[in-house]
Amino acid sequence: MAEIFDFIVVGGGASGCVIASRLAHSSTQPSVLLLEAGGLNQDAADLTGAERYEVAFREGSPLNWAYKTEPQWKGQQIDYSRGKGLGGSTAINFCGWVVGSSEDYDEWARLVGDDSFGWKNARRCLQRIEKFHNDVPAAFRDESSPRLKVHHGWGGAVDLSYQDEWLSTTSDVFKAAEEVGLGLNPDVNNGSPIGMGIGTACIYKGVRVTSASAYLTSPPANLTIITNALVQKVIFEENVAVGVQIASGLRFWARKEVIISTGAINSPQLLLLSGLGPEEELRKHDIPRILELPQVGRNLQDHCFSAAGIVIKKGREALFKQSPSPMGWFQLPAVLDSEEFQALPLQMQTYLRRPLVPNWELATHTPFFGDVQLADDEEVFSAICLVMNPQPRGTITLRSADPREAPVIDPKFLTHPFDRRTAIEGMREILRFFQAPVWKQKTVRNVSWPRNHSDSAIWEAFSSNLRSSWHMSGTVKMGRSAQEACVDSSFKVIGIQNLRVADMSSTAYIIGEIAAEKIIAEYGLDQARPVG
Repeated sequence: MAEIFDFIVVGGGASGCVIASRLAHSSTQPSVLLLEAGGLNQDAADLTGAERYEVAFREGSPLNWAYKTEPQWKGQQIDYSRGKGLGGSTAINFCGWVVGSSEDYDEWARLVGDDSFGWKNARRCLQRIEKFHNDVPAAFRDESSPRLKVHHGWGGAVDLSYQDEWLSTTSDVFKAAEEVGLGLNPDVNNGSPIGMGIGTACIYKGVRVTSASAYLTSPPANLTIITNALVQKVIFEENVAVGVQIASGLRFWARKEVIISTGAINSPQLLLLSGLGPEEELRKHDIPRILELPQVGRNLQDHCFSAAGIVIKKGREALFKQSPSPMGWFQLPAVLDSEEFQALPLQMQTYLRRPLVPNWELATHTPFFGDVQLADDEEVFSAICLVMNPQPRGTITLRSADPREAPVIDPKFLTHPFDRRTAIEGMREILRFFQAPVWKQKTVRNVSWPRNHSDSAIWEAFSSNLRSSWHMSGTVKMGRSAQEACVDSSFKVIGIQNLRVADMSSTAYIIGEIAAEKIIAEYGLDQARPVG
């Protein structure tokens, strides 16, 4: 006999774990099924953040879908790693905790006509998510280092810490930022990210914190979790979602709803496999159409980056260990005054001129992405330039109708003139950062630098060493009509009953909390109890 649940949540990543847990903990105790395509990840549960990162990126790792993009600049197929197993990408990423700009949330609320997504409500949700440990090492509690001054959650589900030891070059980063006029930010996660600061990490007492460890450690009896269950398609009766079928052929039925939370790559893939999407895409793979939704798999956005570095004499510690990364976000007059900016639509220009909306991000203490010969007493100190607010819109399409085959991923990196201008000017700023006096006295030689500081040389260096920050989002776009979007502001798939898609990228915890609140309110499930 097929199993029936009130709610079926597909995907055990950041949003999916939150939604499944919050629904199951609501006072009416609905039956909830959480289906995850990967495993439990128990073998990696007690590894440190750095150790788990190394495991996740080994060849054939069970923690990683190991996707690749279609060829981008100079034929580069960019690594598009996604977490596989409970915890999703929170089990394999760099553990950084980035909230973003308050302006982003308020613009989101304006675009979809729903204040639930504004900064005021997002900050309220963060109080439930964050369990902040203000553990800045004593050696860095001085006026030269950013110090926490604003609001953070103290009793939430996700442990966030600064860690008990920072790399010795961290203070050099802050000094260099001041020396070249970038300025410091005491808290880059307070909604105002402009300036150089340091973010907390999803690590506590040396162990990585994932959405599974934060929300699923003690699941209630009414929450069923099944792993190694790749969902093949959503089952419909006319335009009503009634259940799902997994790759083994088993079916599970939902009395109330199916909620898809499989991420920016796999959520559009699953919708397409289920017969929802552009008609030409469905026809190409002989998938019976349930409803044409032309925006499914469109609108892919991501922050691409490139790196530069300096060789310095090796310090007391190995450079790659788990430590919060100094990071900062900035606006650049050279970008905002450019011809490429002036060619943007007026509404986009107005948004990008808001004071808390950055053009680019600088992050340091990142792994060095390049080949370099080092002496025994040398190491590379690396920094990356990330392009914010990308203008190209990429695509996710099907390679075949087999759910086990990776979809076709084309982020269209740097195909818009504005992104190219941002990349050039941002990298030029990194080179200026590396010329600060504090670095000049330590530098043995430069690595992965352009041959000179001209636009053409910087562009050649940036585009030749392109990477993804794995911040993919937007492929099941939220909006007000099927012509412009896939879901409404309640995460409901437009034109379909009892089906929602709730996930994103780095703000996926907030998405999960908002989606759970909306579902609990709609079905009268009462407020969710705190997660233990």
